[in-house]
Amino acid sequence: MTTIEHPERTILIERTFDAPRSLVYDVWTSDEHIDKWWGPSMMTTKTVEREFVVGGAWKYEMFMPDGKNMGKIVENNYTEIVPNEKIVWNEQIASDDSNQVNITLLFEDAGEETKLTMLILHDSAEQKEMNEQGGMLMGFNMTLDSFAEFVAKQTA
Repeated sequence: MTTIEHPERTILIERTFDAPRSLVYDVWTSDEHIDKWWGPSMMTTKTVEREFVVGGAWKYEMFMPDGKNMGKIVENNYTEIVPNEKIVWNEQIASDDSNQVNITLLFEDAGEETKLTMLILHDSAEQKEMNEQGGMLMGFNMTLDSFAEFVAKQTA
């Protein structure tokens, strides 16, 4: 069980995937795969820049079903990477650090499956509530649904 240091400021999402941890981690971290599954199911993602190393960044744009750009670049800055175990990054939209969140991903063996734990830490309980009302939980769950479908195709 994952211990949450600040539950009043943290959104917790847990998923189990029917694939080995090394594959789940590879699909999550591979430049060739990430644009194929990242984002809510009705949207598409285009990477602008990505350097998957501590201190590196992943910048991407998201597009609506009609092809219209959301108009903002999302920037993730990697602060910790432990291969096959943990990824930590700070995420903000359009260089606006007023709504920055810290995201931790934990990859764990669950028999022949992999448990993925996502912890989304906010600066305040109010920021967490604002993001929940704004659809952050729904968006990340839709992203994980797309991820699950993509991982399943890799194991078929």
